[in-house]
Amino acid sequence: MAEATPTTQRPNARVDVSRALTQIMRHGRTLEWIRGNRSQWLATALHQELLFGTLRHYLSLQALVGSHLKKPLKPRDLDIMHVMLVGAYQLNHTQIAEHAAINECVTASKALGKAWAKGLINAVLRSIQRQLLSESAQVSDPRGEHPDWMADLLTNQYGDAATQLMAANNQRAPMTLRINPCVISTADYKAQLKAAAINFTEGPWPEALTLEQPQPAADLPGWYGGACAVQDLGAQCASQIMMQLLTDHATGDGTLRLLDACAAPGGKLFHLKEMLTVAGIAHRLYALDNKANRLEDLARIGRRLGHRTEEYHDQHSENTNHQDDGQEDSVTLSCADAGESPLPFNEAFDAILIDAPCTGSGTIRRNPDIRLLLSPQALLQQPPQQQRLLQNLWQHVKPGGTLVYSTCSVFAEENDQVIQSFLVKNKDAHVVPLHLSLGHPTRHGLQLLPTNTLTDGFFYCALSKAPSTVSVS
Repeated sequence: MAEATPTTQRPNARVDVSRALTQIMRHGRTLEWIRGNRSQWLATALHQELLFGTLRHYLSLQALVGSHLKKPLKPRDLDIMHVMLVGAYQLNHTQIAEHAAINECVTASKALGKAWAKGLINAVLRSIQRQLLSESAQVSDPRGEHPDWMADLLTNQYGDAATQLMAANNQRAPMTLRINPCVISTADYKAQLKAAAINFTEGPWPEALTLEQPQPAADLPGWYGGACAVQDLGAQCASQIMMQLLTDHATGDGTLRLLDACAAPGGKLFHLKEMLTVAGIAHRLYALDNKANRLEDLARIGRRLGHRTEEYHDQHSENTNHQDDGQEDSVTLSCADAGESPLPFNEAFDAILIDAPCTGSGTIRRNPDIRLLLSPQALLQQPPQQQRLLQNLWQHVKPGGTLVYSTCSVFAEENDQVIQSFLVKNKDAHVVPLHLSLGHPTRHGLQLLPTNTLTDGFFYCALSKAPSTVSVS
């Protein structure tokens, strides 16, 4: 990779975005990888606009640029193709001055070590500019922004609604907050937002609100004191469902034992902790994740929110009294694979939440790289892992207890079909109807879609365990 532009020169965001796109398309990197390893490529609002926007429209921009090339570029010049895609995005989808958009892209070729491409970039972008000036504005076909296999699958599963779903994938996702009532009342926090001239709309429950304009999280009132967290409204449904089940199916056995089996980065976990605390429900909350660094990030987030976490200690090691050491005022963490037994924690649980790893297809508007990196083969790899988690964790649900299965996917292969396969094998499992003001019912659960501008795509299913079942601990 060519060296970055010297610091004595004004940085060219087109160079950084071209490099980011090349990492994604050539090496299969994700936006998450870019954030963690090349944060300078997302350094400014312009970087973010150009990268996310070009990703959202990558396929149609690729076709547009390709139609203005006399011959295809060589694979080694993918970075030059990406500079032209960024330029075409600016001309087609932004209010950036056309001369500035073209000139900056032409200049980018030198920083990429390919000054020979200056004339090519200039010719292609000016040709696109003339085409756009001569044509009437047209609404792009959202299907063209998706791989054919994905568009076909969505059409097969959602029928006429698939077009709206694909159009929603091209929109910007809203910024939704979750007020932490353990730190501040919802009324007081909303008053602080109003005092800071930050406009918002109320959510379907008191602690949720959506900002009219996204803000840097660190600039929000009370951020460093844990007054709020950024969490999609669809993700907040997990704790709403868990609380409904715990209220409706209380065991009456005192302190509830609850497990978040795929807990990182902790949004659902800490939301549940806050709701249980405010409701005065005695509980011990446990969390698993199979990556230690993700648990470290989770604990750091917990500290900001004022939630104490502690590492689990094996109850069967020396110098223990063989009693559960989870504390009601903290969240007990352990790094382990939730799909394998025995789990680190002894005994069974009153309720388990499985926020299962999935394709993330419900979050494409937030993570537009997904539609470019995901393949039919990758989709097929998900259900066996999801079924493995379900089957193993079901052993650790108490008789009469509940399990909530969740994904951020819109594909039935990861949702209803996984549940159907599980129900065939486990006759002691029964679907519990869910009652929320969001989403629509499916055969076994509740599906949220990004066609509701307030939510990403999420699936939820609640299962109850027959009281007569003998639990394996």
